[in-house]
Amino acid sequence: MLCHYFTNWTLGQLTVGMHITMIIAQVFILKKDFPKAQYSQILVGFVFGFFIDASMYLTQSVTAPNYAVQILYVVIGSLLVSIGIIFEVTPKLLYLAGDGLMITVARVLKRPFGQIKIAFDVTLVSFSLIAGWLLLHKIVGVREGTLISAILVGFTIGKLNPVISPLILRFLERRERRERHKDKVQGYNIITIGRELGSGGREIGQKLAKKLGWKFIDKEFIKDAVVKSGLPGEFVENKDQQMTSGEKLLRYISMDNIFNDENLSDDDRLFIAQSKIIKDAASKGNCVIVGRCADAVLDDCDNCFNIFISADKDFAKKRVAKEFNMTEDEAADYITKTNHLRSNHYNYYTGRTWGDPSRYDMYIKSSSLGIDRAVDAVYNAVKQKKGAN
Repeated sequence: MLCHYFTNWTLGQLTVGMHITMIIAQVFILKKDFPKAQYSQILVGFVFGFFIDASMYLTQSVTAPNYAVQILYVVIGSLLVSIGIIFEVTPKLLYLAGDGLMITVARVLKRPFGQIKIAFDVTLVSFSLIAGWLLLHKIVGVREGTLISAILVGFTIGKLNPVISPLILRFLERRERRERHKDKVQGYNIITIGRELGSGGREIGQKLAKKLGWKFIDKEFIKDAVVKSGLPGEFVENKDQQMTSGEKLLRYISMDNIFNDENLSDDDRLFIAQSKIIKDAASKGNCVIVGRCADAVLDDCDNCFNIFISADKDFAKKRVAKEFNMTEDEAADYITKTNHLRSNHYNYYTGRTWGDPSRYDMYIKSSSLGIDRAVDAVYNAVKQKKGAN
């Protein structure tokens, strides 16, 4: 829109101007607390502006003959922007001025980055609409492509970040070096259990831990430890491993907490607290851990035996109906809902597909084996591995 009003300025020059304005805003807000290294945002702004003008020049002959091609260009551009943002933020060295301003506001207001980003984006779009109407008497530069791009960039980052970010960190040798258990013990000394509701996963884990003489780490153990870390017990109970499809999509779009480790959302604080407890337990070995994305949290552990337990519908709904004192029809609905929430939670925080057999060392159908035979199957597998080493 500004290009239509400031006709003597290029898009790149206007972008540099906006960058400098946002840097000034950061300095004004933080004053002496503004990190001196972040003045490098000025240089980044000029480089960014240069490449915008260079790209405009190189693509001036590219046209979109129809609406479908226009949408295709938006999709391709959104994908490239998403990858660029991941490369920008993963090293955590510096940011573009717009990102830096949003992080600054999030830090001052003590709000999750995602909330500030949504408010920031809505403000910019609203300003563009109002200014365009008042100054040019028409809407310029804001169309459905703006909305499509906003959704696609956030969603694509949410999907690609768990894959690309670890690769970047390995390349930069900034990834935390975790001590390998294989240098300490032979065989497996940690078992993680993912499970569908009603499959008896918790009971299997409990009996397995008792048979092995190992520590049993489940929801209640982790909840008590998390509460001690400062999160309220009611929140842990209500939000634990629960994420609706709408919440997941909104968090993808807002790129919630991708830019900073401060002002985390309550969901993220809960996941981090749980992960720390799981890692602490795993460092001591000889434990059975149920749920909490433990297989992904301990991804670098060579001595983890990861299993997933499922069950057919009749078996599961009978167990759930008995445990929660409900009808089998109510139990069937509850199972579907709970498994969906668990799947969303696991997918969002790990970038993996919940229950994907290729991710586990053993996949058990408890309705076929029965609880006790499932315990024996895992026990024998772990013992055989120990003996083989």
